[in-house]
Amino acid sequence: MDRFRLATILMVLLLSFQAAVPAVQHESDTTDRLSLGFDKSDPGNLAFIGIIFSTQGEVEIGRIVAEITFPRQLLSFEEARAGLPIKAINAELSAEVRDDDSNPENSVLDVVIASTTGAAIPAGTLANLTFTLLPEAPTQHIIELKNKAEAFTTDDSPEPVELSTTNGEIESLATPALFACFFYMH
Repeated sequence: MDRFRLATILMVLLLSFQAAVPAVQHESDTTDRLSLGFDKSDPGNLAFIGIIFSTQGEVEIGRIVAEITFPRQLLSFEEARAGLPIKAINAELSAEVRDDDSNPENSVLDVVIASTTGAAIPAGTLANLTFTLLPEAPTQHIIELKNKAEAFTTDDSPEPVELSTTNGEIESLATPALFACFFYMH
């Protein structure tokens, strides 16, 4: 009897997941997307945020310019490392921090990813950003990284392309995140 209940529950979960997937796919079919990832860290330690690009492939993107706004009293930008998709096409990655003219409490990280060979930028994790969560950051707090981006075609006269964005988050923990092996725990 228990196997029957388990099988029934699994079937219901699978069917509900399959019903939800087309709705999500339909929403993302409209434009290419540049999303920021999320991480958890405690004050004084590093947090890692991925820049993830998803594309429908209808238009070839040759340049992406992102402005990532973050609170300067909570985070400090350390470095940007190129991901495999942009390494594969020998694209250039640059990242530079500047003051936010509209809000002195924020900094803006300008990230530019540009194809140097004329190849389209492929989908995937384009770059990995490293931030330090400053010691004075409050614990049990979510820090939002606001993402605004533009994309341009690979043409000789690049045209702007509609690009939707998703913000990133860093959760400031009260205690360091612990990673443990499931099998070790039993």
